[in-house]
Amino acid sequence: MQLHLGTLYVVQLTTFSLLTLAVLLMGLRYPQERALQHWGIGGLLASTGMLLIALRPAIPAWLSVEVANIVLFVALSLTWSGALALEQRPVRWRHQLAVVLLASALLVGLSNSPAYFEQRAALYSGCYMLFNLLTLRVFVNSPLRHRLGYRLICTLILLLMLCQMGRITLAMHFSHGELAGSPYFVLANFILILLEFAKILAFIFVCFESLEIRLYQLAMRDPLTGLYNRRAFQEQAQQRLTVQAGQPVALLVLDLDYFKQVNDRYGHQAGDDVLVHLARLLHSQLAPFDALYARSGGEEFVMMLTGNAANLAPMIAENIRSALAAHAIETSDGQHVLQTTSIGIASGLAGQGSLRQLVMEADMALYQAKQHGRNSVHRSTQTL
Repeated sequence: MQLHLGTLYVVQLTTFSLLTLAVLLMGLRYPQERALQHWGIGGLLASTGMLLIALRPAIPAWLSVEVANIVLFVALSLTWSGALALEQRPVRWRHQLAVVLLASALLVGLSNSPAYFEQRAALYSGCYMLFNLLTLRVFVNSPLRHRLGYRLICTLILLLMLCQMGRITLAMHFSHGELAGSPYFVLANFILILLEFAKILAFIFVCFESLEIRLYQLAMRDPLTGLYNRRAFQEQAQQRLTVQAGQPVALLVLDLDYFKQVNDRYGHQAGDDVLVHLARLLHSQLAPFDALYARSGGEEFVMMLTGNAANLAPMIAENIRSALAAHAIETSDGQHVLQTTSIGIASGLAGQGSLRQLVMEADMALYQAKQHGRNSVHRSTQTL
């Protein structure tokens, strides 16, 4: 039984229409998932282009050839923009438009050539490879490139590009429209259909994998300050204690002095501004030391230092305390708030004591700091 190119186009059109419609509907249902919108619209445009090709010769040649292929060029460009959107990177609309216009101009310029079919097939394959190469570059450079979905999509793109290279090679060996009747060309298109089907499914998988990661990150972050929350800190801290067993470790618990009075006097928005200011201060002070830090709740923050940095814990804590007390914090409504903090420190060797014991010792040291008038740093004499 001989495969018919028109039949393959119909199969491709059907699968693309159903799958890409589902992708677009998911993108509309979740507007923040812009990648699904790009790929969904691109898929529907591809379906439209293939429908125009499948209707040949029932419709004018310029509509089923030139217009159909230009629509396919636009659809290909949306594969690249979808990958950029997935990675939260700016979409390069001007570059996309320039490539589409160039390919379209070449297509129209070749329309009178005796080997128009072969040249058109080579042009489409070249444009296809270019946009997929750009898409592959986005995925390869992603910090999530080692995830299953990203590896799957990269593999499929490489296979598709290999098949398109095969189409170009075939186009170079035929002329005067003979390529259309070649069984190798039919087979290449059939393989491309299967791989495109798999690529759409992989796109959906990658989007949901990315969404899962973002939801996990949101669950681990304090929405106000952007710092880790208590749950995330406990997980990360326990991991550090295990990995760096035997190394010095210091745990610091920080509590803002009389913070309730700030909310009562200046308002809760001012209180939020103070918390955000402290989060930025912690980032600037702790960044050089590869510290783990989080907002553990309310006006309380917790920090962990390991290795050589743990020995510098008293100095680091004093720097944080003095930096916060040195200047009034300007709130978003123009008020100025003077804020101080008390810090308790517990230290020991990773693996010698539990995280819970370190926290308890640091809490007791914090209590001592408050007992000594607040706006101070106190270190526990108990070493774990």
